[in-house]
Amino acid sequence: MKNDTPFIHLFKTPLGYYLYDINTEKVLKVDHMVYEYLENPGKNVDEDTIQKIAQMKKEGYLKPDRVKVTEHPYTEFFPYALQSKIGNMVLQVTQNCNLRCEYCIYSGNYKTRGHSHKRMSFETAKKAIDFFIDHSREQNELFLGFYGGEPLLEFELIKKCVDYIENIGDGKRIKYVITTNATLLTDEIIDYFVEHQFMITVSVDGPREIHNRSRIFANKNEGSYDVMIDNIKKIKKKSLYYYKEYVRFNTVMLTEDGFSCVDDYFRGDELFSDSFFSMSTVSTSYAKKEGKVSERFIQEQQYELFKTFLAKMGRLDKKHVSILLNRSFDHLRKMEMTKVDRDKLPDKWHRGGPCIPGVTRVFVTVEGNLLPCEKVCEISDIAKIGSLDKGFDLAKADQMLNVERFTEDICQNCWAYTGCSSCIRYCDNNEGNICQNMLKGCEQIKSALENSQKDCVVLKELGYDFELDTVIGNPENIFSEELLNV
Repeated sequence: MKNDTPFIHLFKTPLGYYLYDINTEKVLKVDHMVYEYLENPGKNVDEDTIQKIAQMKKEGYLKPDRVKVTEHPYTEFFPYALQSKIGNMVLQVTQNCNLRCEYCIYSGNYKTRGHSHKRMSFETAKKAIDFFIDHSREQNELFLGFYGGEPLLEFELIKKCVDYIENIGDGKRIKYVITTNATLLTDEIIDYFVEHQFMITVSVDGPREIHNRSRIFANKNEGSYDVMIDNIKKIKKKSLYYYKEYVRFNTVMLTEDGFSCVDDYFRGDELFSDSFFSMSTVSTSYAKKEGKVSERFIQEQQYELFKTFLAKMGRLDKKHVSILLNRSFDHLRKMEMTKVDRDKLPDKWHRGGPCIPGVTRVFVTVEGNLLPCEKVCEISDIAKIGSLDKGFDLAKADQMLNVERFTEDICQNCWAYTGCSSCIRYCDNNEGNICQNMLKGCEQIKSALENSQKDCVVLKELGYDFELDTVIGNPENIFSEELLNV
């Protein structure tokens, strides 16, 4: 049956009424009467509203078109790309860790593997690097990452991998990436990282009492904060340039503590105040118990985000802005700047969400299995896209790229079609539940997308230009009492 309903999503902000036109991927401001009519198409309205609706249709909006055939636009090129365009490989050098973090996905509190003593042999690592070089013929710059567990448990293996890829790299620029808890850093390791310009991501969760609550050593009931901090200071002392350019931090927020206490700590500590942070809350994927974010955390985080916007509008000194949210605005700007210019959705297309598995990144487990990234469930058969011995499984990789096929009847009628972020990481090992697992995060994804759209339109209404990354006009009186009291 043909669906003639306009493919749109309606939302409101303190500054007005808006519709998101999915076909053109544009957000339009409308008056109250138009909004009410689009919300209730059977409602009687005046002639002026009818004419406004007609004009919008004449300008190409309010089309009912949906995607008819699920196919990712990269599908045809995909097999060739897997053979020649891989640019990012991550080696799981160990499944062991010297910490036992309560929220870790390998802690036993999740339906995935736990910590083990499995480690990657050098023979497997060499085979992975050979595979990497063979499948990156069209890439001049390669990223080789090391992951665990705690990868520094296998520092000698890491050095062998670096020597090996530099010997066979055939003139390619090799960049190195590692995620670590920093407790095993020594002068030797730091000097090596500085020499080879390793990009380090260090896990740090806040002040001592919060960090030590979860991040404790495996062999003793003792927190890791003091050792971690001393080692970070050691990096900074050895090379301030390296520390500023190559050391980043990742924070897992324990939401029962709220947001501000952790954010204030990082912003007020000279060691972190100018650093780059990524932030996440405790993962709920594969969790045995359902987690819940506290209302206090949400309120404090939203307040800090508001301060970030004020700073962008020139109404607040940047020194008062959260460094944990330094990526939030980048996300909004990317969302605005990457919108496509189209008249309507293609008949054959794929919703947002999945990466190009194996091409965006390939994760190699200690056993030599190939996964799209470290976020998927390692014991899930659906997540495996091949092995070092057999190469890529093109059918499995294509299934992952075109994952919408499991849920297309729902996805193709969803207003979040273009901006969806759901991918295979939501699927466990029970293939019969793929559809259910893919859909379980829908409401959260749609809520986050709508909030981002609201933030974007309010900023633009107040004079912010995303393309120029600056305020245009004279925003002296833009903050109305109505807006500030929301």
